[in-house]
Amino acid sequence: MELNQTRNIVKTLAQGIHPTTGEVFPPDSPYNDPEVIRALFSILEGVKPAVQPRKSLEERRRQNLEFGRPGNTGLPWTEDDRATVKSGFLEGVSVEKLAADLERSSAAIVAEVIRQDLVPANLR
Repeated sequence: MELNQTRNIVKTLAQGIHPTTGEVFPPDSPYNDPEVIRALFSILEGVKPAVQPRKSLEERRRQNLEFGRPGNTGLPWTEDDRATVKSGFLEGVSVEKLAADLERSSAAIVAEVIRQDLVPANLR
């Protein structure tokens, strides 16, 4: 049984409801006793929900596009991407063109140019 399913069962019991049938427990049920309810909610506090599995790079890319962000926003840079920024910047390609080609924001391109120390410190 998964942790989230277990949490849902305990939460339902703490609310005085049978988790399988959805029936409300009678007033004299142990699940309606204030001490039992507190104990069940204490258990819920101590057992945190399971962490959601990480999204794949393609799922994250698709989500970026759905939210109107460049496809590679927040994704790891490849060595090829870094080399493209370096060669493009040194050849005079605009930041906007590099951003469009690499599906990154202009700010990400500028940050990468600075990270690669391609701009003299007095111009930053």
